[in-house]
Amino acid sequence: MKQYWMKGAGILFFTAVITLAGCGGKSPEGNASSDSNVSGTSSAAVSGAGFQTEYGSFDLPSGWVKNEEHSTDDKPLFVPEGYDGNGIPDNISVEYGTSHYTKEQSEDFGEAILKQLAGQSQGKIEGQITASGENTKSGEPVLVYKLPLSDRVCTQYYIVGNQSYVMVYETNVSGSASCDSAAEEIVNSFQWK
Repeated sequence: MKQYWMKGAGILFFTAVITLAGCGGKSPEGNASSDSNVSGTSSAAVSGAGFQTEYGSFDLPSGWVKNEEHSTDDKPLFVPEGYDGNGIPDNISVEYGTSHYTKEQSEDFGEAILKQLAGQSQGKIEGQITASGENTKSGEPVLVYKLPLSDRVCTQYYIVGNQSYVMVYETNVSGSASCDSAAEEIVNSFQWK
C-alpha cells in the first residue's frame, strides 16, 4: 500500500511542479503564461463548437480560440479571440493525466493534490490556496484549486476519472470574469470518451 502511495505522490509532485511553473513568471517552453509573446492564434477551432481530444470532448467557449503555437496534440491551449501576441493573455489549457485513485477516492486524490500544491507554492502565492469540490453537468467529480499570485490567479480544475483525470488549467491575468466563465464552461461540458 505504501509503495502505491509513494508512486502516486511522485506523480502528483511532478504534476504540481509542472503546473506551478505555468503559473509563475517563467515557465517551460510552450506555456503561454510565460513572459514571452504568444502568437500563432488560430480560429481553426470555431468558438462555441465542440472540441475533441483523445480522452474526451468539451465545448469551446464563444470568444476563445486555440493557440496553435503553444498547443500540442496532448495539451491544447486556448486564448481570447483577437489576441495579437502582445503581452501575456488570459489562457486555458486542457491536459490528461493518470493517477492510482478511482472516482470513489476523489477526496483522497484532492487531499494529495492540495498537500503537493501547498509544498510547491511556498513563497510563490499571495494569500491562501483555496480548494473546493463540485460536479460537471454530467455528474463527474471536479476538484478545484485557486492559487492567487501577484499578477494573476491560476485555477486548476481536476475532472476525476478512474485512475485518470483531466486538468483544465486557467491562468487569469486580466482579472476578467469572462476567463473564469470560459474555464467553467469547458469543465462543465467535458465528456469522457
